[in-house]
Amino acid sequence: MIPRRPFALAAVFTAVFLSSAGLASAAPKAPAPAASAAADGDGPPSPGTPVAYDAFVKNAQVQNGLFPVIRKEGKVYLVLAGDQLDKDYYEHATTANGLGGFGILSGDDFQLLVRIMRFHRTSDRQVAILLPQDRFRATPGSSAADAIALSTTDSVQAVTPIVAEDKAGGKIAIDGSFMLADILDIGNALSDIVENPKNPLGGYHQDPNRTYFGDSKAFPENDIIETHQTFESLKPDAIDTVVDPRSIDMRVTYNFAQIRSSPDYVPRLADDRVGFWTDPHVNFDRDDSFDDLQRFVTRWNIKASDPTRPSPAVKPIVYTLTNTIPPQYKPAIREALLEWNKAFARIGILDAVKVQDQPDDPNFDPDDIRYNPVRWLTEANGGGFAEAQIEWDPRTGEIFRSGILIDADLMRYGKMEYGDIDGPATGAPTSFEALAPSAGDIPPTARRPRSFLHRDIGAREQAQFTALALGLYGEEVPPSFTHDFLKSIVLHESGHDFGLAHNFIGHNAYTADELKSKSFTDANGVASSVMEYAPTNLWPRNSPHGDFFQTTLGPYDYHVIHWGYASIPGAHTPDDELPTLNAWAGAATDPKFAFASDEDVEYDGHAIDPRIAQWMLTGDAIGWCQTQLGIDRNLMKTLDVRYPRPQMPWDQERFAFGLLAGSYQRCALAMTHYIAGEYLSRARRGDPHAPQPLTPVSRDEEYRAFKNLDTYLFSDSAWDVSSTTLRRMVYSEYESFLSFGYDPEPRHDISLTAFVEREQNRALRYMFDPLVLGRLADLPSKAGSSYHPMTLADLFTWTQLSVFGDLQRDRPGATALHHNLQRSYARLLEMLAVSPEPGTPYDAQALARHELVSVAGNVRASLRRSDLDLATRAHLEALQDEIGRALGTRNVIPIRS
Repeated sequence: MIPRRPFALAAVFTAVFLSSAGLASAAPKAPAPAASAAADGDGPPSPGTPVAYDAFVKNAQVQNGLFPVIRKEGKVYLVLAGDQLDKDYYEHATTANGLGGFGILSGDDFQLLVRIMRFHRTSDRQVAILLPQDRFRATPGSSAADAIALSTTDSVQAVTPIVAEDKAGGKIAIDGSFMLADILDIGNALSDIVENPKNPLGGYHQDPNRTYFGDSKAFPENDIIETHQTFESLKPDAIDTVVDPRSIDMRVTYNFAQIRSSPDYVPRLADDRVGFWTDPHVNFDRDDSFDDLQRFVTRWNIKASDPTRPSPAVKPIVYTLTNTIPPQYKPAIREALLEWNKAFARIGILDAVKVQDQPDDPNFDPDDIRYNPVRWLTEANGGGFAEAQIEWDPRTGEIFRSGILIDADLMRYGKMEYGDIDGPATGAPTSFEALAPSAGDIPPTARRPRSFLHRDIGAREQAQFTALALGLYGEEVPPSFTHDFLKSIVLHESGHDFGLAHNFIGHNAYTADELKSKSFTDANGVASSVMEYAPTNLWPRNSPHGDFFQTTLGPYDYHVIHWGYASIPGAHTPDDELPTLNAWAGAATDPKFAFASDEDVEYDGHAIDPRIAQWMLTGDAIGWCQTQLGIDRNLMKTLDVRYPRPQMPWDQERFAFGLLAGSYQRCALAMTHYIAGEYLSRARRGDPHAPQPLTPVSRDEEYRAFKNLDTYLFSDSAWDVSSTTLRRMVYSEYESFLSFGYDPEPRHDISLTAFVEREQNRALRYMFDPLVLGRLADLPSKAGSSYHPMTLADLFTWTQLSVFGDLQRDRPGATALHHNLQRSYARLLEMLAVSPEPGTPYDAQALARHELVSVAGNVRASLRRSDLDLATRAHLEALQDEIGRALGTRNVIPIRS
């Protein structure tokens, strides 16, 4: 994800350069090859002159491929032909297993290493594995290229011995032990994940004596080599406290591949008005550009055949559906992949995408880089996700391989309807944090240019929620539900395979009436793009509705494929394309073609545009959320009628309530995004109908959003949950004979009070974050006379009335929920008045003190009432005492520099 805080440009380039050159995380030295007598060349060689190749491979296993792999006495060697030295190859390393869903995942996006590497023979006895610097660019032979050569450096991954040589054939065998090093820095990652305060010295480190090679595969264009890397922590007898002494076997898979780049490929320069993943470079050829950063989009080299040019048409992208996919799911996957042909056909590229079943060939292997596989994964704790997998040339952005991985748990959305919950083995949540799932994904990161295993989660919860809602409506889940759900997932992931980024403003293009029309959603989808995280298109009982899921390409998808893949006649360089690309990108001022991605979707104070959001629908998200919150609240009241089913555990009702609570939570908190909101435009000056970059959200809209917060989050009436439901939300409990893994929650039930307090505090923390308060303070001066935006005084006044309105009316609330909200908000005001965080505006500090004085007066008046119950009186006395101490605080406040 793009960094959300500005920092020194030099630091950005340094980080990019170091990571691309392999210097950002130096790997430990690999174990040295074992020495033994090898006079006849039959065993591992002694250090020194390489032995004869034919003698060395005697009695060894040889796997022929891009680099033939020799396996001998537990070791692995790579064979290099003479013309493979000093040539660029693709190195990809990632985790092949995980920790059961905790911290490190199989194929983890944040434990992934991709880079260009080359083999360079340094002497008769050694080969250096170089990581060439390829982020700083200039025309070869130019003075700028000479300056780059003096200013930058390549990195050395390892220096490894040549163990055998065929001088006549011109090939050498090198020791592969460099792959046994902790190149992914797993030791530190494990230490962070299992941090144990009772054993601060118990960090994990690699044990080279228990690190060894696993399976290997060799294909014509790539080699796959797996290593088992063992990590251990301190043993129990080394410290006074008991710790888990077991070692951890982490499998790391290397993929060495030939880069299948096209000689006629012209890199395309990125534009922030359309959404492609990008590959950044620093180009020093020109000094008349705004900056030196040059971003290439990631895309395939696929284009229409042009008979006027000598180069042949590029082959289509062929997906292979592996035999791991259950047969009932293949039609939806096939339809989704072929759907993209509609967009390519509009730009003259026919049959751009083809789909085949796994060939009837015993040698087929999805790890063969010549295939673009769609695979089905079964894990004990997968959780339900889909993952786009792409490989591209980091020098140009050209994609040369893609694929999709689908976790089997994704299709277990129907557990509420089909009753397959079976105790703790289903992963029944035992805390409200788990009970209210929040949707999201692991976004692409700009930490280093690399291939993505882009993992999307959250869609399964949407399907579960809808199946639950339909059941509570008394309606049947339609037969097409499963097919359409999976098709929508694959449409999204295959979009990533073509290089497309998320588009989280796609929902803004349509109205509620359009989404209730089946004919409209059949033609246009439920959002303008499949790259949106679109929730299920669900409306209240007996309302008309269109398709539940995005099962067709939206207008933005046709637009982005046209921008990224259409040929531009006469253009031979990236710069030649710019005038045409700029004209095409200018269409983004049309809501149907608008683009906004991950960088503005987090509710952290940086994100300013409330239209950019996940799991939202329509151009009126406030109205849509108000409808959804009403649905959620009504469904909570009917759970007892349907769940749990006869002879099913109580976990079923607990899980169902969690789905409703998660949906409720998302829409309630989305309302905070409107506070201090501004509509962000990526349009450039000269684009048709281009607005200003920032347009304040109107005060009326902000107040409308706040009223939803008042009604559905801060009000006691929002939490009218049946007492029967609260007594029934327990979990199945099993104690193992050996008590292994038995770590029960302190409570058997779910604390509604704790959940409500957490969500209310999250909303308050966001609205009163220094960044939000600072933006709010600036809005009047930015808005000028054209707008009447919300002010700091509005925020404090509205919140004061919502939280302490009962005291202003001299009718103190008596519930624990309301008492907790008042104490939390009072403490927030005290912090703002007495010890504000850096960046808090002075006016916010003054308003906080003003509101505390007002509350203090209202509390004194309420305490004079004689009809207060004991808990309410005690609450008011505690509130009075806390506020009094805060108002009486004397601080020495330094003058701001």
